[in-house]
This record gives sequence, C-alpha cells and structure tokens, in this order.
Amino acid sequence: METIKVVGDGQGITRKSGTDTNGCKWIEFEVDAFAEQEVGECSICGAEIESGWLCLDGGDEVCDEHIDFEEVN
Repeated sequence: METIKVVGDGQGITRKSGTDTNGCKWIEFEVDAFAEQEVGECSICGAEIESGWLCLDGGDEVCDEHIDFEEVN
C-alpha cells in the first residue's frame, strides 16, 4: 500500500498538520455537511472519504490509511 510520510511538530490545536518528504504541507480534514461540503475522493485508492488528509500544495485528498504521521517536538 502506498503511504505518504508526514512529519509534524505537534503545534496544531485540533488538527494534525505537517510536511512530507517532498516539502508539501498536509493537514487533517473532515467534511462539514452543515457547510454544504461534499465527500472527497482519495487520490491514491479512489475511495470516497469524509475525513482524511488534504495537501495544501496541490489539493490532493487521501485516506488516513495512506498517511504515516510522525510527531516530532
């Protein structure tokens, strides 16, 4: 299974965030139905997702299963 290694500094208040080995920024997301947000699609496996990780440097969304998150302090 393909995974993306993301390293974060533990500074997020409610959502984890970090940077992958290519320097791209990632943040956890959750679909807000009350804000009329729509379900996304994992750019790796194609599954419909209501939560996962969003790449801020391209807009890709991926399942939690495809993120290897490491917190460093």
